[in-house]
This record gives sequence, structure tokens and C-alpha cells, in this order.
Amino acid sequence: MNMKKIVYTVLMGAAIFATSCSKDFMEVDTYSIVSPDGVYSSKDNIFKGLVGVYSEYFNGRGDYYIKPHVALANYPTLDMQADGWDAQMSTHSWTVESKSGFFDAAWSVSYRQVSRANLYLKDLENVSPEVMPTAELDVYKAEARAIRAYAYYYLTINFSRVPMLMTGENYATAPDKARPESDADAWQIIKEDFEYAASILDWEPKEGQKGRWTKGAALAYAAKANMYLGDYTKAKQQYAEIETSAAYQLNPCFAMTSWVDNPWNIEAVWEIAFPEFPNMASIWSSRKNSDFRYFGQQTKAREYGGWGDSFTSFELVRSFEPGDKRKQYSTISGVTNDTNPFTGDKVGKTPVFASHFLTNAEYMPNNHSLKWWKVNTQYSSHSVNLYRYAGVLLDYAECCFRTGDLPKGWALIAQIRDRAWGNTEVGSNPDATGSTKPFPTAMLSTATVAVPDAQAYYTAYKAAKGYSSDVWMVALMQERRKELYMEFSLYYDLSRCDMVEEWLNCEYPKNGGATYYNTVTHQYLVPSGIDKNEPWNNASAAERANLIPVTARDWDWNPIHLVYPIPTAELTANKLMTQNEGY
Repeated sequence: MNMKKIVYTVLMGAAIFATSCSKDFMEVDTYSIVSPDGVYSSKDNIFKGLVGVYSEYFNGRGDYYIKPHVALANYPTLDMQADGWDAQMSTHSWTVESKSGFFDAAWSVSYRQVSRANLYLKDLENVSPEVMPTAELDVYKAEARAIRAYAYYYLTINFSRVPMLMTGENYATAPDKARPESDADAWQIIKEDFEYAASILDWEPKEGQKGRWTKGAALAYAAKANMYLGDYTKAKQQYAEIETSAAYQLNPCFAMTSWVDNPWNIEAVWEIAFPEFPNMASIWSSRKNSDFRYFGQQTKAREYGGWGDSFTSFELVRSFEPGDKRKQYSTISGVTNDTNPFTGDKVGKTPVFASHFLTNAEYMPNNHSLKWWKVNTQYSSHSVNLYRYAGVLLDYAECCFRTGDLPKGWALIAQIRDRAWGNTEVGSNPDATGSTKPFPTAMLSTATVAVPDAQAYYTAYKAAKGYSSDVWMVALMQERRKELYMEFSLYYDLSRCDMVEEWLNCEYPKNGGATYYNTVTHQYLVPSGIDKNEPWNNASAAERANLIPVTARDWDWNPIHLVYPIPTAELTANKLMTQNEGY
């Protein structure tokens, strides 16, 4: 989705844009104010109104650089960790007020989308067939309902059931609105919107304008809603329809799933693509893209001026099997002096950046994500993967396992792992995508290899870690962990499957605040102060050979953290709203 020089004005409840009907959806060169007396008296104005609804995907708030925030979706898994004021998300110590900015942003931006969609849908009820034939108008309704459904989807996975404002409603017309009686009631409404959109839209976006909702995207989220409802049979059918449509395929090379300028590639089911705007300057002087533009700055290693938003746990790094190329495409370590293959930067080249836990970053683990650190420019364009085909296949596999179709489930996982071991990239040419940034082709595999059997591997992994869940569930969560790292979904899937406590106990066991584990004596070593490297520094060379760094955990899991607290502002403004249990 390309959104350049975009200006909007709100008229009769809808943001109106002037735009060309080029394939670059939301590319705006000029703008005009449309008379309120005839807002939807022409097809052109109806399209402008739709662009106004879509525009909320780009309206950030303050320094919350992306609405599906890493702090909400990734830090609680502990695979990603944070220092500073974000650290509470990595220690499950957030409260109603302590991280209120995160919760408020998720709430307010989502409800802005709901309000725009609702008022736009209400206005469309007055459009006559003479202005736009019903079949064509239905496409606009379907897209608006998909936008509304996604906003409610995001709200519900974060906060549980929320007030469901419907067509024509916003907080001005319905200031006090109760939640649905149950989560199932909320998911039913979300499902209906997505299924309606899927019944109307085509597999390709309208007029080839990538960034608009499609049948595949709506169908994927409808299936996910059905998973939340426990209807795995229906979800399985919907995922099967996506698979057989051949509308999507896995990128041959895993690294291309998050390439810098490869938006809406063959694997993208639903994503938000943030472009580079011209004349970007300091944080305060260019607000066209809010903080979406800072992906490179947010995620690069602190040694190279990064802000440190993507410290990666040693447990995640160790979780990759030998031969799994997702490791080299996803993370690098300052402990082993790895080089970023996309920028050429060697991390840990100076002593202050070479320890297991960084002294200049509140002792965060010295591993860094390559997800968005593929360029060194402060302002970089990236596509944010919210649902890609690999995620569809893993969700499809879960539905197969839950409905007794185990062979199909394991086959879908095998498909993901075949790409992970580099077999599909043999003979491929990433540069054929048209990217302006050359791919480091030396990383590509030149011959296929045998991939370890997933069922056998995860049977042993389950026993070693002490999981009680079925082997297939352990396999799915581990594959999601490595395949969808930093893609805003793992914590929600763990919560949906009521697996958070088991995950923490098996992957990040409570250890009294230890930062090292002796693999021979099976003892945890706890530092005496804030220096997490102390046990290593005090150990002999012989003992160091047996020490591995671990995530310090001295806190208990609290089940209230399956969802986040309702923002205080909402409780104050809406007399019918209630707080989530435990907060």
C-alpha cells in the first residue's frame, strides 16, 4: 500500500480523499473538499470515502510506532525482551496504569477505525442504484466491514470482549455501551463481518490496488475467528479453501518474507506496508508516517545506534535446530561476533558490546533481530506481516490436528520446515522480485537437504522440556515461535490455547533470578547484584564450558495476564463498561 502526500478532511462522518485510481492505492497527489450535500452522489466520492476508512491504518499515536505493538504481542513470550520502561511487559508486571499508553493506543486507534467504518457503512445505505449498482456497492460494504472486523479482532485478542458499536454508531451516538455477554458473542460478530466480506470480495484486490481487503484475507480471519469459537471443522474448511485457491504461496527464501521493499509479496495474506516518505527528518519534524518510519532505528543493534527494541532471548536462539536457516535469517549475536548479512555490520566487535548481557542496556541479552534491521537508514520502509501464508498453514495444521486429521497436519508442518531448511530457495532468485536492494546471494542454499521429521523431533523435545500438551501442540507453538518471530501473533496463540503458563514453565522456568545454568551440575547461578554477567565473570575457564546464559525469572505467572486491562479512560467515559478480572 503506497500512501504518499495524503491529506484528509472529515465530512459527514467519513474522511474524504481525492486520489487517482492507479494501482498504488491511497497515493494522493491533490485533494479537494467535497460538499456535504453530495458526499456520495458519485462513484468517485464513494471511493474517496473508502480511502478515508483505510487511512486509519496509518494514523499512529505519539511514539507508539505500530498499532500491533511488539510490547503487547511479543514481549510477554520472553522471546523478545525490553529494557527501560518497557521491561514490565517482559516480566509480566504490567498494571492498569503502568503501561496505560500501550493499552490506550491499541484501544483508541482501533475504535477510530470502527467509527469511520460504521459511519461510512451508514452513509452507503443512502446510495441509490443509479449512482452505483448494488453488486459494486457491496464490494465497498465488504471492505468496510472487513476493516471493522479487524479492529474488533485486534481489540478482542488484547482485551477480551469489548463494546461492539455497529453500523451508524460511534461513541458520540452511543457513549455508554455494554460488552457482549461472552467472548463467544463477540467472536460471532467478528466472524459474521469477515465471512460477509469473504463472500463478496475476490482473491485479487479490487482494481489491482494492493492494500485493500481481499477474499483470502477475510477468509483467513474468519477461520481464525472460528478457531476462537472452537469450530475447528468450519475453520479447517475455510483454510482448505485458501490452500486450494492457489492465491498464495510461500516465498522460496524465508528472508524475503520481510524484505525491505517487497510489499504484498506472494506470501502476504494481510499486511500493512509502510513506505518511505520524501523529506524525512527528525522525530519531531515529519509526522506523515508517525513512528512507523523508524523500523530500522528501532530494531538495529545498540552498538550501531539502534534504540534496542528487539533484544532476543538466548532461549529462542538455542531453540533453532541445526540446519534451520530461519536462525541466520532472523537473529545475530554479539557474543559470537556475528555479522548482519544484510548491512555488513559486525556486532560485538568492541568489549562493551561483547558480553552475554549488555551493560549499557540494563543487561538485555546480546542477541538482535534481523526482522527489520536490513538497512542502516534511520527511516526505512517495511511491510508489517499481520497474517501471511505460513501462518495460514500453521493454523490450518492446528485445525487438522484438532479434527483428527493428523497426517494432513504433519504434512503442513513439513511444508513449512522444508522452506526453513533452505530447500525451496535452491535455484531461486530473490532479486527477481524487483527489489532495489540486492539480496546477499551467498546465503542461499545450493543443494537440497534432508529435513528432520517434525513428529519425531518434537516428541523428544516435549519430553526434554517437560511439556504436558500433545506433541502436535508443542510442535505448532515451536514452529510459530521460529517462523513468526516478531510478527505479532505468538502470545495471542499461546493465550488462545491456554498454554502461557506451560510455555513459561518449560521455556523460561522460574529460577530465582538466575542468569546462567550449569548443564553438568544442573545448578542455576544467581548474580549478587544487577550485573547479570557476574556468574560468568567469576567462573573458571573450565566451569564456563558448562555455563549457558538464561533469562532471569523470579516471578509467578498470573492468569489475569491472558488479556490486558481495559484502559481507565474507557471505564471513566463508558458507565456500562467493566474492568477485566483481576485488574
